[in-house]
Amino acid sequence: MKNIISKAAPYIFLIGLFCIVLDGLWIVERYDSKVAYPLEAFIYLIFGICLTSISILFFNKNLNKEEVKESSGKEKDNRIYIRKVWEKREKLGNRLIVVLLIILIIIYIVNPVVAFRLLQPILFCVIILSAFLYIMYHYDGEMADEENLKPKSDKIRVLMNLIDYRTHFFSLSLALFIMIIFSYLLSQEFGYTLAFEVSGNPRYVMTLQSGVFCLSGIIFYCAFLYIIHHSDFFGIRQANQSYYKVLLIHFMEIIIVGVTFFIWLIALFGA
Repeated sequence: MKNIISKAAPYIFLIGLFCIVLDGLWIVERYDSKVAYPLEAFIYLIFGICLTSISILFFNKNLNKEEVKESSGKEKDNRIYIRKVWEKREKLGNRLIVVLLIILIIIYIVNPVVAFRLLQPILFCVIILSAFLYIMYHYDGEMADEENLKPKSDKIRVLMNLIDYRTHFFSLSLALFIMIIFSYLLSQEFGYTLAFEVSGNPRYVMTLQSGVFCLSGIIFYCAFLYIIHHSDFFGIRQANQSYYKVLLIHFMEIIIVGVTFFIWLIALFGA
């Protein structure tokens, strides 16, 4: 029974995360100070947070120290196919872009409004797919430069361990995402109008809505990194992930989290 729960934990974790992110994006997109959100908006968000938190307790913490190798039979690793797709990513990506453009042009001719509404869901799916392929891709010797990439200072190492998303999942991106979504919900409950820019000409390089959308993409990079570092996933064997991938996520967070947090503060206190 424990083994079954451990195997199901990554999928439950991902379902909970989708509840948080999709509900959050829906809340941000439909922000209106005159109309209160339905109770379901609160329920889905809390349900996603609870489901994600509980599933983490059942993850397999026995890390695989060995290199990922091709195997056969029942132990076959689907990472083999991830490698093949990754090697042809440019060719496949170009084809995908052409197909999507053709579909969007056809839809635009029939109904321009629907075509524009489909842009964000399509981009969201592309981000998730790219995050999945990049994190699941593993090459021999990936862990070779692990120690060289880590900071030399002991104090900085302690700080970086606190935001090492291989060991825990609650990242800066997820924390800020949840706080922003709750501020949307609670502002209407208490009748407080926030200075969120949802249309018109923004005062900043990006709006809070686009910042939240970018955060959702980083969240899935963190999620896939945490999952495959601790458990098998869709037939892909669990393997230790390199510190380089963690640094990549930190690099994205420095820009996206910083700017989004600044705009959110202005929206809270500049209303």
